[in-house]
Amino acid sequence: MTSQAAFGPPFFPAILLLLLVPAGCATERVYDGPRLPAAVRALVHADPAVSAGLPVQLRLRQVDERSIPLAASSVELQPGPHLLLVDCRVTESGTTERFTLDVELEPGGEYRLVAVASTRNCEAVELRKH
Repeated sequence: MTSQAAFGPPFFPAILLLLLVPAGCATERVYDGPRLPAAVRALVHADPAVSAGLPVQLRLRQVDERSIPLAASSVELQPGPHLLLVDCRVTESGTTERFTLDVELEPGGEYRLVAVASTRNCEAVELRKH
């Protein structure tokens, strides 16, 4: 067996997954200027871009009209009011609903987007503090 055969098609999906997983876990900084200390900034987490098997997937699309890259599963923000645009996809039905959330983030706060969904559709998206 040659080394080429060892890395042939059977290993390609595993290699591709290893390349994609880190891309789905990125944090996007959504403010200008120097990085804020953890006690000052706020974090909002959505689902990773690569989330095979999840029945519902939440993707953060925009913050204050600024587009968020698909590779970003979290955003780092200044505390205060923000407008979040979130897509909620239900795998079984293939439906995607879009929601806007008007939120107030606390300094040092860490939050997660959570879906209120059935197997057919997404009813709402909530922001919960960790």
